[in-house]
Amino acid sequence: MELYPDTLAHSLDFPVIAREVAALCQTPGGKALVQSLKPIPDEQELKRALQQTNELFSLYQSGDPVPSTLFDSVKGALSTLQTAGTVLEEKQFSLIRSLCATYELAYRFTDKQGLRLPSLAEWVRATEPEPLINEAIDQRLDERAQVRSNASRELANIRQKLTKSRAAANRIFERILKKYRDKGYIADFDETVSENRRVLAIQASYKGQVQGIFHGSSSKHSIVYIEPGETVEVNNEIAFLLDEERQEIRRILKELSNIIRPFTPLLQSIEDILTELDFIKAKAQFAHREECCLPQLTDRPYIRLKEAYNPVLKIFNRHKQKTTVPLNLELDAQSRLLVISGPNAGGKSITLKTLGLLQLMLQSGLLLPVHPDSRFFLFRQLLGDIGDNQSIENELSTYSSKLEKMRYFLQHADGQTLLLIDEFGSGSDPDLGSALAQVFLEKLNSFKVFGILTTHYNAIKSIAAATEGIQNGAMLFDRSTFNPEYRLETGNPGSSYTFEVAEKSGIAPHIIKEARERTGKSTLKIDQLLVQIQDEKLQLEKKRDRLNAELQSVKKLEAEKAATIEKLEDKLSKQTQLNEENDRLLYWGQRFQKLVESWMDQQSQKDKKAVVGRFIGMLNQRSSEVEKEEKKTFSKAQSKRDKKINELKEAEVKVGDRIKVLSNKLQGTVTSIKNGKYTVAIGNLSSVLDREQFIPFAGDLPDEPKRKKRKKKFNKSKGDSSKKSD
Repeated sequence: MELYPDTLAHSLDFPVIAREVAALCQTPGGKALVQSLKPIPDEQELKRALQQTNELFSLYQSGDPVPSTLFDSVKGALSTLQTAGTVLEEKQFSLIRSLCATYELAYRFTDKQGLRLPSLAEWVRATEPEPLINEAIDQRLDERAQVRSNASRELANIRQKLTKSRAAANRIFERILKKYRDKGYIADFDETVSENRRVLAIQASYKGQVQGIFHGSSSKHSIVYIEPGETVEVNNEIAFLLDEERQEIRRILKELSNIIRPFTPLLQSIEDILTELDFIKAKAQFAHREECCLPQLTDRPYIRLKEAYNPVLKIFNRHKQKTTVPLNLELDAQSRLLVISGPNAGGKSITLKTLGLLQLMLQSGLLLPVHPDSRFFLFRQLLGDIGDNQSIENELSTYSSKLEKMRYFLQHADGQTLLLIDEFGSGSDPDLGSALAQVFLEKLNSFKVFGILTTHYNAIKSIAAATEGIQNGAMLFDRSTFNPEYRLETGNPGSSYTFEVAEKSGIAPHIIKEARERTGKSTLKIDQLLVQIQDEKLQLEKKRDRLNAELQSVKKLEAEKAATIEKLEDKLSKQTQLNEENDRLLYWGQRFQKLVESWMDQQSQKDKKAVVGRFIGMLNQRSSEVEKEEKKTFSKAQSKRDKKINELKEAEVKVGDRIKVLSNKLQGTVTSIKNGKYTVAIGNLSSVLDREQFIPFAGDLPDEPKRKKRKKKFNKSKGDSSKKSD
């Protein structure tokens, strides 16, 4: 997307967003990428950037940890390695090792989270870590970036000799120090070090009494520093071994440099990837902090802002603990251009800048603080005239600057242009400037451009009302308090409330009265009509809000009554069932009691068996009735549960909500919603589900009814030929 003029991003406060995102970066390279943030011209690259940011954003939303991208740059070391025969220092190898370790963690993380981070994982997988780099470094350097003694046999031998020689030198020196201390030759601080050698601090008056090599004296010459003659030879041996150690270390580092040198391009790629990962992480963290999302992208020019916030204003208001009013706006083929009018300080410019800033953020790869149902088109151009761009250098007046921009707009605007013009037609004679602006507006409309224009001119409002493709809009203003509502209403123009604002500002009534008298009657009537329309609209809005509140209260009361009635009906139904069950138990109990008495009255076994046969028949009859009752109860419970499931399937679900999958009862979190598909994070996995496949986690769903498994028929004993009776 091309911007015009060059200062447009600054006029839209885009640098403020860049600063906020840069503050979340862990590396200087990531901060540099943010500071160079601008619209991405290639559509596929832009969609990839948005997708990668959205993937990490979903992890932050679900509360899952994201690995650190903190590392120190190795560009200096890589620059050195590009020259054959060069040798890196120990510290530079330590930086390379840290870089590779950080990248390996990031590589494993994106690979493990491949289902949830498909775009990021695919990008990172293209550059595999090389374990040989760290293995080679770890074999030669320890955790403090010092060359290990076992890095070579020669170095190990040298350091063993150094240890022995230093121990011998220390023994000799301590013996001599004690001797001269006992004699009283030693100064208050005993000794010091000169040229890596321990020397005695001798009082100057005794310097002739001590044999050795003179290493200097104190500033007042009261103390001289002497290396004892007894330690000179062993110190010379130590110096020789130190030189051998340095040479061997240099050889080892050169060998290690030659091992690492072929991996210079890989290390450069790793640093570039980690830098961009840091950049993407910062964008995702910003999106999480500012409650952003990835809105839907359309294939045709169309804009729908739903609950859209200006992020700069939101940040500013948050620091002042003030509420930010969201913007709702729609621009389509029938109403491409919106002309907003209303009083100064009422929010016209903020509305215009909100749209421009959100469009610029989106096409620079940033997520937006809008409702997920918002829709954006990727415009080819973003053109704007915002603020006073008077140029001393070019000797352009404010109006000349506006005309220069208008000339550019007329030459370059088309159906893929988003146009933003603040104070349209201002800067010149009101009548002449308004006439020219009317022509400009009609011409721009013929180009099928999309955008917002703010104005105070009634003639511009009139054209907007009468021209297809253009619509009026007004920022609501509470006339009773003279406070702006910061809410946009489309369909009607708004008054500038010139006299009302002047009156509130303390201008003398007689001055306002004189100004009204000088105003043309038609102009005054139009303004009064606009004020009346806006007042009526505001009153209707308040009445609608009040009625909605009352309606919600009535609905709540109805719901409570319905719930109470349902509980009473359920209680009555249960009591009725209990009564019926008791009646059935009493009926069958009496029949069984009669059979028991009949069995006891029988004298022969045959007659007793006949009674038993009748008893079994009665049991089977009762069993059939119980089976029918249980089927009816199961069917009723299942129907009630299915009805509740259907209700929960219709419940609203937003990004970040917890849900329960119906098929397997697994729990998850909604991370994104796009084209009716819901991306759900379930543990470390991510699944795309249709709405009917899950219900809200908090949904009160009855347990699934279960069928009882038991014997339902009773067999007569063998040889029992008696038939069912009674």
